[in-house]
Formats: sequence, C-alpha cells, structure tokens
Amino acid sequence: MEKIKVAIVDDSAFMRKIMSDSLQSRGFEVVAIGRNGQDAIEIASKGIADVMTLDVQMPVLDGLNALRTIMGSFPMPVIMVSSITVKDAEITIEALKSGAFDFVTKPGGAITFDLNEIIDELSEKLILASKAKISPKISQPKISKTLHPHGLYDILFIGSSTGGPRALDYLIPNLPRDFPIPIVIVQHMPANFTKTLADRLSEESKIRVYEVNSQIKAMPSTGYVAKGDTHLEVTVNDGINLKPSDGPKINGVKPAIDFTLSTIAKANLKILCVILTGMGKDGTEGLKRMKRENFTTIVESEKTAVVYGMPSRCKCRPRRLCPRSRQDTG
Repeated sequence: MEKIKVAIVDDSAFMRKIMSDSLQSRGFEVVAIGRNGQDAIEIASKGIADVMTLDVQMPVLDGLNALRTIMGSFPMPVIMVSSITVKDAEITIEALKSGAFDFVTKPGGAITFDLNEIIDELSEKLILASKAKISPKISQPKISKTLHPHGLYDILFIGSSTGGPRALDYLIPNLPRDFPIPIVIVQHMPANFTKTLADRLSEESKIRVYEVNSQIKAMPSTGYVAKGDTHLEVTVNDGINLKPSDGPKINGVKPAIDFTLSTIAKANLKILCVILTGMGKDGTEGLKRMKRENFTTIVESEKTAVVYGMPSRCKCRPRRLCPRSRQDTG
C-alpha cells in the first residue's frame, strides 16, 4: 500500500522532530517540513503532500491566514494543530470554517507534550483527510423543509463530528428567530472549543446559542451545545432539562451522541434527530434505542458531508431501525 505523504508545518523545532518521527514510525511518509505559514503555502503550491498538519500560532504568517491562501489557491486537506487556549480555540474554529479538514489539540501546552497522547487521533484523521475531496468551493448542506417543525416536534437534536463546525455554521444561522423548539447540539470537541463554537454560532445566528456548563431548562428558539469533555444528559421534569454528566468516553469521544440519545430514548417527546458529517459510528446505538413512533431522523447527504461515516451508519433501515420515521438525506 502506498504511504500517505504528509507535510508538517510548525515553528517549534522540537515539535517538527517529534511529529515527524512519530508519524513515520506509524507508516506515514513525511515529504516536507516548514517553519511558518509562508513555508506552508510554498509546500502546498508544489503539490507534493497528500495532507498537511498546520500549527495555529506561527511567526511570519500564522496558520489561519496561511490556510486561507492554501484553500483559495492550492486546496488540499489540512489538519490544524492547536493548543487548548481560548485564543487558539477561536482561531481553530475560524480555520474549520475556512476549509480545514479537522484539528488536534496539544494536551500539555504549545511545546512540551507527549505526542503519543494524540498520535492515534492524528493518524486516523490524516488517513481520512488524505482521502477527502477538497476544493476551493465549500459545499453547503441543503436545509430540508423538515427543519421547520411547525409544532410537530418537542426538540431538535443535532449530532456532528469531523466537518461539523462548518455544517453548523451554515445550518444554525439559517434557523428563524421564532424557531419553536429547543436545539440541542452534540459536536465532538474538547473543552474551550465548545464554548467558542457556541459563542460564534450565537453571534452569527438569529437564535441564542449557549454551552451547557450547568443544569438548565431548554427553551424554544435557543441552541444548546454540549460542553467539551463532558456528556450531555436530557431529562423531562417540568419541562426539558439539560445538564453536563461525567463518565467514560463512548465510541472514543466525550461528549458522545449515543449518551445523549440514550437519556431521551424513553422520554415522551417527539424528537427530530439530525446527524451531520463525522467519522466513526457515534449515534447509531442511540438511534436504535429511540421509540419508533416518537422520532424522525435526517442525515446529511454524502454530497456535502466532509466525512460520511456517521451519516451513513445512522441512516434508517426500514423494518429494523425506525420503520415509522422519515428518511431525508437532503
């Protein structure tokens, strides 16, 4: 099997060395190494790499501006490498909106950390990114008329992973100010990033969007983003209540879509579930537990999904999963 060609761009010599050695030991071929955003643009212009890792904070030209030039002139799959600071989270969310395939975080700071903590995640994302179809024009998911519930549902649930922030950035701002039910969003992201995501969506949308960092009653015309590194529990008691919940990762992620769906599976609610782009199978088991007569599932089309893993696994199977619910892959 032909090795995946990777370009590494980071201003830290230590980081470049550690990442290069770690990835090559995993079977990747590191074909180029850069120190700043200008180097990244030059590498991309040569077309020698299948995928690039791009640091967020760099001298000469930062990762975000380098990414914008790359996606406009030499589009290729790019994975951002970010620290967990609020500033880096803001830049990373903007990078995802600007065309970055995905991101990984440095768990121990900008320089001194053990890459082995994230090498599995990085390797998986590099493999997926190398297969992605990247173009200067960003495909947007079509908003189905089903997303205008008109009293048919009690709650809208949205699950997303890789490529999710970009899809959410299109979907949520298009919801009307008087959207009649609460919107619960479970996006696979670490802490800090979900707060930034919620704030950005709120700024750009007609509805208000909040990160759920304590117990709160869900209200109509309002979005609620599951806090990173915690699961989101939904209960029905004098209204719909949301609260963070601790526990182990499910499907390798936290927050997990399956966890949230499992908490509302037996609730007497009419639920509209939307599964957007993402890798893995999170959401599949949760949907299987739902009351057949109480929910409708919509999955993002393969034509617009950055990664079609989750949507493909969560599509309804007549006679097996949810024969009375409606499929809509538009």
